[in-house]
Amino acid sequence: MAMNLVRLRIKPLGSWLTPWQADTLLGALASVCARAYGTQRLERDLLEPWQAGEPPFVLSDAFPGDFLPAPACLSLWPWPEEKRKVVKRSQWLSQEQFRDLQSGRQPVLSDETTKKLQSDVRMRNTLDRQLDSTGLSGSLYETPATVLAQNCPCLSLYAKIAAGKEALLGELMGCLTEFGFGADASVGQGHFEWDGRFEDASWLTKVDAADGWISLSTFQPDHRDPTDGYWRSFVKYGKLGPDFGVEGVFKRPQWMLRPGSCFREEGIVRDWYGRVIGGSELLSASTANELAASGVHPVQAVFACAVPMKWTKEYKP
Repeated sequence: MAMNLVRLRIKPLGSWLTPWQADTLLGALASVCARAYGTQRLERDLLEPWQAGEPPFVLSDAFPGDFLPAPACLSLWPWPEEKRKVVKRSQWLSQEQFRDLQSGRQPVLSDETTKKLQSDVRMRNTLDRQLDSTGLSGSLYETPATVLAQNCPCLSLYAKIAAGKEALLGELMGCLTEFGFGADASVGQGHFEWDGRFEDASWLTKVDAADGWISLSTFQPDHRDPTDGYWRSFVKYGKLGPDFGVEGVFKRPQWMLRPGSCFREEGIVRDWYGRVIGGSELLSASTANELAASGVHPVQAVFACAVPMKWTKEYKP
C-alpha cells in the first residue's frame, strides 16, 4: 500500500548543534520512544517494522522554509557560461524549480543567493578532570552551531507515512519537542515547536511517466537499490545515544548519500529506499558482543524518503 507524503513545519527556538538529518531524526525518535514508553514499545512500533522492511514512516532531512535540496543532476543541464557559478552555488531550489526538474524541464535559476541557514557559535568552558571544575581563565572555546536566517520562518520536514501510522509519528514528534533534538538539548540547543499538523505534500509525488527518483534524505543505499544515478556523499561519524545504558560508544564510520541524490529506476518508483545497518556493521565485534551481553542490540535506520522524477536525455552518459 502506498504511503502518504506530508510536510511538518518546525520552528526552532534557537540554534542547534546537530544537523537535522533523516537518520539522526529517526534515531532521536527511537530514543524518546524508549524514554517515554519503554523498550517493548520501541521494539514493537519501530525496530521490528524497520528490520522487516515495513517502516511505519520514513523521514526527509529538515530543509529551510519552502526550499528543497538541489538534485545532484542539476549541473548536467546545458547552462550558459554566466549561469554556471549560480548552478554550482545552488544548494536549494524553490518548489517551482524543484517541480520543473522533477517533470524533466530545466529549471529557471535566479542569481538570488540569500542564505537560508546561518552559522552561529556556542561558547563552552574546558573542564579540569582532576578538580572536576572549569578550567583556568581563558579556557573558553567555540562550538559551531546553526540558526535559521531572519528571512526563513521554519524548517520543513517531509514524511512518508503508512496508513494508520499518523498518530505514532505525531506522538513521537510531540515527545521530541519536549526533549529537544541533538547535542546539548539538555541546555536548550535543538529545541523547537511543532503545531501538530500534517500538511498534504502529495504534489511532490505527481510526475507523469516517472522513471527515476530523488532522495529527500541523508541515507545509505541497500544492495538491491538502483545504482545508475548521481549523488554527493560523505562519511558520517557518530556514537550511540545514552538512552540504552551505554556511554561514549562510537559507531564505525558510515558512508552516506546526501539529500538530492537521484537515481534511474526501471519499474515503479518506490516510496522509500535504503536499509537498516545491523550491529555487526555498526560497531566493532568486541563492542557489539559486549553490548549484546547486556541485552543491547543497536541498529541504525538509514532510509531515503523518495519522490519521483523524469530521467531525461541530459542525465544519460
